[in-house]
Amino acid sequence: MGAVLLIAPITAIGGVAASSGASAATPTHVLTCGEKLAFKPSTYTLSCADANAGWTGVTWSVWNDSSATGRGILRQNDCTPNCVSGKFINYRATVTLSKVVSTKKHGELFSVATFHYSVSGHAKTEVFDLVD
Repeated sequence: MGAVLLIAPITAIGGVAASSGASAATPTHVLTCGEKLAFKPSTYTLSCADANAGWTGVTWSVWNDSSATGRGILRQNDCTPNCVSGKFINYRATVTLSKVVSTKKHGELFSVATFHYSVSGHAKTEVFDLVD
């Protein structure tokens, strides 16, 4: 019996292509600072240049081709008085990965991480780009 090949159209966006929403043959990943593919990473560095932000202890409740949601800790350097002398602060947070892009080298990748957390009772939202 022969195999059927389905090809989904993609639209180029600045060297990265946006997915048409068709189901991927391989799961959607995040790309680490070392350019390794990661699937449901519990720990991840968000700022590769200086490692001043990242997540740790994340447990994923949803991970599919178009989004992922988990709960864990957002770790950020307060950079006070500067980033070298700053201290890391942990925030309990919900993280959502979204905006899947298709790359020739790495396949389908989540390109945005959105964190929801609170500081002294005030709700905060912070967004990080995951793909350059």
